[in-house]
Amino acid sequence: MKKSYIAAALALTGCMVVGAAAVSQPQNVVATFRPDITLKVNGTTYNVRDTNGSLVSPLIYNGTTYLPLSALGRMLDVDVSWDASTNTVVIQDADTASDYIGEAKAKDIALKHAGLSSSKVTFLPISLDWDDGRQVYEVEFYSGNKEYDYEIDAITGTFRDYDFDLESYPTPSTPTNPISEAKAKTIALDHADISSSKATFIQVKLDWDDGRQVYEVEFYSGNKEYDYEIDAATGTILSYDYDVENYTIPSSQTGDYISREKAQQLAQAKAPNATLVKLEFDFDDGRAIYEGELRDGRTEYEFEIDASTGSFIKWEQDWDD
Repeated sequence: MKKSYIAAALALTGCMVVGAAAVSQPQNVVATFRPDITLKVNGTTYNVRDTNGSLVSPLIYNGTTYLPLSALGRMLDVDVSWDASTNTVVIQDADTASDYIGEAKAKDIALKHAGLSSSKVTFLPISLDWDDGRQVYEVEFYSGNKEYDYEIDAITGTFRDYDFDLESYPTPSTPTNPISEAKAKTIALDHADISSSKATFIQVKLDWDDGRQVYEVEFYSGNKEYDYEIDAATGTILSYDYDVENYTIPSSQTGDYISREKAQQLAQAKAPNATLVKLEFDFDDGRAIYEGELRDGRTEYEFEIDASTGSFIKWEQDWDD
């Protein structure tokens, strides 16, 4: 129940991180402090304080009320920390946070098993994820022409899975002057001989593939779906294809779709005691969908919701052994 309460509270209440999903670079905004706003928790007035213990006021930005994450953490009995190396806010249940081995330990375990030192490898971002009902660290790194992938139990530090691939590509490095998203779009459109006014873009994503950074560009024109992979350093087209489909081209206006909050409400209504662990907006065969996952103990629910109508396309229930 506490996890459900935390998820709901963080969904309904802002934090002191403004627009993190909307922009990739820091920016200044104009907000209004509201000392007249009172916060009550279970009927008791709660004084909001910063990390130094000083009283602070909620603030309003674009119609949303924001509070310090540290204050919310104390109120919800969760641990809130800051990872400066990755610019990541880390939120964990107070009663389980101390049980996790941590990213540094997960890296050490993987390196020791691979017989490598940290100076000999290049790490890609480590992630904490779910697998078969338990949390695991997914650790990926390169050394020479080998790519190593490890899955390590976040509580016990034992191996869940590991492998390495021998590749003919160099150790990945971030381009010093990568091309922009706009340039990647232009390269794809020019190759497809399509003007920007005739295309509906679905995705322009910067990712890693075979040791290099690439842009994955996806767009529609007429009844064709185009997929391009473009080298982020050179602008070279690494791969491309298109499919002719018999579906309606999706609207680029997100106002036509139900909100993320509405999709969450629909899913939670089917499994009231479950905790939402994933909810993503995506396109599948030209249809906008919300794809997500709920968990209740070892019970896992996977669902897809039509973003236009709110109807369920898929609802599956599984028991993790």
